[in-house]
Amino acid sequence: MRLAAEGSRFGIPINRLGHAFAYPEMAAALAVVSAAVIMELLLEGRILEADEAYAKGLVTRVVPADQLDDEAETVAWRVAQGAPLAARGSKKILRRLLQPAQIGPEELKSSYALCDSEDYKEGVRAFLAKEKPAFKAR
Repeated sequence: MRLAAEGSRFGIPINRLGHAFAYPEMAAALAVVSAAVIMELLLEGRILEADEAYAKGLVTRVVPADQLDDEAETVAWRVAQGAPLAARGSKKILRRLLQPAQIGPEELKSSYALCDSEDYKEGVRAFLAKEKPAFKAR
């Protein structure tokens, strides 16, 4: 989740310095947006306004500048309401899928491991009862 305030500006004008984007920085950028967007930013050296950065996937949400802190707190609160083990598992699986190596049978099986957790049972129970779950990170 990447929030931006209206009026924010984004760019990689490194072409004006006569230097290439190094491997670590390129890898970090590729984790956020497509290679096509990165090349556009690098080769043109253009600075994008927040709305164009949103359209290109650099940010996931643009809010008025005076609401940015409140929105960030709201996002954090929403995330905190979810099951911690599920969040950890989802992030792990997503990061792994972004790697080029093929997923093996053990990795595939491990993606279902949370089905045996107390949090999963509590989540299903609360969903069926139309109640708020009480997750314990177990």
